Amino acid sequence: MWLRGRQQTWTRVVAASGLIVLVACGQTRSDRATPAGSTPTATTVAPTAAAPAPMPYQVKRGDTLTSVARFFGMSSQTLAAANQLDTQARLTEGQVLQIPPAPPAGVTVSPSDGISGNTFTFTVTGAKVGEAITFQIMGPGGRVFSGSPHTASNDGVVTATYISKGDDPGTYAVVASGDRGTSLRAEYRLLG
Repeated sequence: MWLRGRQQTWTRVVAASGLIVLVACGQTRSDRATPAGSTPTATTVAPTAAAPAPMPYQVKRGDTLTSVARFFGMSSQTLAAANQLDTQARLTEGQVLQIPPAPPAGVTVSPSDGISGNTFTFTVTGAKVGEAITFQIMGPGGRVFSGSPHTASNDGVVTATYISKGDDPGTYAVVASGDRGTSLRAEYRLLG
């Protein structure tokens, strides 16, 4: 997201790993190049909330690594890794597992700007394992395109591509909707 600050300096806000990074480019207009010899500056702002902690779960009779992982919407590999277990480990009644927090859900579009004929890649992270995600693209003129569902992998990732042949310039919204409650939105621009 571009923010306009004091003295008409443009600042880029980038969220990464729970931190917000502000990058000032020192330009007074977005169509001018950064002056030779100048270097963009970056400031890191600490997150406002602490990262969620793992949740303890006491194993019940009949539980398996796979059944517990499925119940919490993650892969058995993720659960095993969080507890330093082999993926084939047998659980015992009363054993306490640490359930890692679900990664934050998000959708990204790459590239964020392009021209007609470009291929855009949509990537969802933090979906539930096995969740069916459908992507809808909404154009600036009200035109809507829906793709076929894609199934989330064991790490909650879904990727789809879209080729923008013949689309009008403007801002397009991408909505990723899942059959288990995931609902995410991102945008990209098609340049003229």
